[in-house]
Amino acid sequence: MLPFDEYGSREHPTVLLLHGAAALDTFSSQYAFLSERFHLVVPHLYGAGKSAGTPYAPEPLLQGLCELISTLGTAPIAVVGHSLGAQLAVMLVCRHPERFSCAVFLSAWVNPTPGAIRLYCSMAPMTTALLQWGWLVRLQGRYWNYTRQQADYMAEYSKQLTAGQYRSFFQNTMNLDDFPAYNRVKLPMLAVCGAREVKSMRQSLALLTGRNPRCQGIILPKASHDFPMRNADQLNPLLLNFLEQYL
Repeated sequence: MLPFDEYGSREHPTVLLLHGAAALDTFSSQYAFLSERFHLVVPHLYGAGKSAGTPYAPEPLLQGLCELISTLGTAPIAVVGHSLGAQLAVMLVCRHPERFSCAVFLSAWVNPTPGAIRLYCSMAPMTTALLQWGWLVRLQGRYWNYTRQQADYMAEYSKQLTAGQYRSFFQNTMNLDDFPAYNRVKLPMLAVCGAREVKSMRQSLALLTGRNPRCQGIILPKASHDFPMRNADQLNPLLLNFLEQYL
């Protein structure tokens, strides 16, 4: 089973938090805020934390997530994902809607183009070389408002990432066209992206809301892709309001 971290009491309703690529503590600015009311479960997805050495592959990872979810009891849970984690959240509600009460997709890129994938994959050698510089990774962590311990841990596990692993994040990007079941999902869903994100991310939000009327869409002003870490003051009230309505 996937390793995972927990925050809050198990007596509270459960929220599954799926972090972004190679960023285990994507939701560091939400842990304390949400754990007062919810039981938070943070799996170590492939390419991060205790799973840093495993290349990203959606199918075995989805299987691992389902195994983890099966240990959380029979009551429906909420799922919140960011970036790569948001793609996984979309896949999960398409395949197992009965296990969820609601879902939140933060910056879910679901309309990849071959050119964009080639571009991001071409950056893999340079990016993974930079991840070997612990001081730089720690600086990034502190910019994201991580605690010192969280930033140190990211610097430690990031050294395991290879160029091939980094490419796997983009080579396996989901395409919403491959998930027609999404159009029929009846769960309350919320899709959010930042106003300063790339055009394709805003287009992805439009696809998610356009193909399923149960999905609300919100664009956060003055926010970039890292808004869960950098714009928690805007995001946290939205999350709390949505989760309290449906969980």
